Amino acid sequence: MSDMLGSFRKRAEDLLASINSAGGLRATVDGLRRQMAEADRRRAMGQVRSQLKQLDTQIKEMNLAVGVQAVGLHKSGLLKSPELTPLCQHVVELEAVVEQLREELRRLEALAKQEDEPEERTCQQCGHSLPGEATFCPYCGAAAPAPTIEETPLRYCAQCGAELREGSRFCVRCGAVVTGH
Repeated sequence: MSDMLGSFRKRAEDLLASINSAGGLRATVDGLRRQMAEADRRRAMGQVRSQLKQLDTQIKEMNLAVGVQAVGLHKSGLLKSPELTPLCQHVVELEAVVEQLREELRRLEALAKQEDEPEERTCQQCGHSLPGEATFCPYCGAAAPAPTIEETPLRYCAQCGAELREGSRFCVRCGAVVTGH
């Protein structure tokens, strides 16, 4: 037991000696206070950064809401601000281009669906259904009609040269207003 008590006393003396050799108890306490103050500053900085991030997000959301309101007022003819009118008009034009692209995508998807489904053709001689790419009727031997291909006149954008669909109001590539439709 006395060995254990002696060992404990020795460790306590070593600890006090190391504290005193590093500047004493006061220096150790001062060092701990500095570390705690630094930890408090870092925690405060993290909280401020978090608040700034939240406020930046709110500002972006509010800017978006203001823009949506301004464009809505422009569309209804109630916007009287000469500074905002060109910006709102540009948004309206971009929305038209987006709608035109969506329409083009729907058209292309419909064409792809039609290409996946074979065209239904019938023999003009006997009226039987003709298979796929048949050039002669397998029932009566008559020549099969050629598949029909829809053709529309081509027009091109005066600004960038992109191909335009009939009835297009805006170029899908550069967004230019199409004239003469």
